[in-house]
Amino acid sequence: MIKSALTLPTSDGKADLFVRRYNPTRHDNGRTLVLIHGAGEYGGRYIHFIQRVVGSGWQVIAADLRGHGRSGGLPTHLDSFEQYLDDLDLIWSHFGLTAESTATFAHSMGGLVAVRYLQTRPERMQALVLSAPLLALRVRVRLFKRAIGKVCHLVAPGTRFQTVVRSSDITRNATTRAGRARDPLMRRSVTAGWYYSVRRALLEALRDAERITLPLLLLQGDEDQIVDPNWPAEWITRISSSDSTLRMLPGHYHELVNEPGWERIADDVLDWLDQRFRGILRLPVPAGSANPTTVPASHERNAA
Repeated sequence: MIKSALTLPTSDGKADLFVRRYNPTRHDNGRTLVLIHGAGEYGGRYIHFIQRVVGSGWQVIAADLRGHGRSGGLPTHLDSFEQYLDDLDLIWSHFGLTAESTATFAHSMGGLVAVRYLQTRPERMQALVLSAPLLALRVRVRLFKRAIGKVCHLVAPGTRFQTVVRSSDITRNATTRAGRARDPLMRRSVTAGWYYSVRRALLEALRDAERITLPLLLLQGDEDQIVDPNWPAEWITRISSSDSTLRMLPGHYHELVNEPGWERIADDVLDWLDQRFRGILRLPVPAGSANPTTVPASHERNAA
């Protein structure tokens, strides 16, 4: 796996995006997977998952959202949710990504970002994979805290509040929980401006569900303590895609690619994507093959 990194100044001049790019080392199938992380974390937490994706021939682009990880900007703050979408425009433009060869994998709040991006820019990707997307919160924010936050959003949007998410609710993987607790790049508070920008985007994602027309795979753990695990089944019935799949994962918590057995989930994602990108595979022609147009996903993984 070959990694490079760069920073891109955002269009509003308020942040520099830290972007990781991973290229496959042994073969290139001509496809790019854009990875969008969740709230408070960053793209570098997905190295184990990225290694598996790169091993199947994909290029992977994993940026830190503004205010997250190594990117600039006020930590976990937004003036408007549109800032996230504009930042994705910058990534698509800088790397010259085309819909025909691009898919997105997005987790939690990153899933909300990806949904709004697809709803407002439907021509940017070929397929979308959502991992425990933020469609409704299960974590409860107390009424008085919401009231204070609403006032702050109007008069002092940079006011900061500690998150109410417990690490024990994130994953059953004790090693991941311990690493998360020690990680200096993790954000453990959000601003009032961020919270209410996300709430507004969530309502828009539900309102505009029918705008989703592309192939979509939605993965959801039924023991998720962070997002409401019941909402994906409702939301996916509202979209217009003729190729949509919801996979409920029994006993799984929120961070699906950190759960025990995450490798099987990653391989399922890659198999699903392969079925939707077979027409643009660029793999070596097997000896004696008369028709090298498509290669089974299992062969692709072995070739890596």
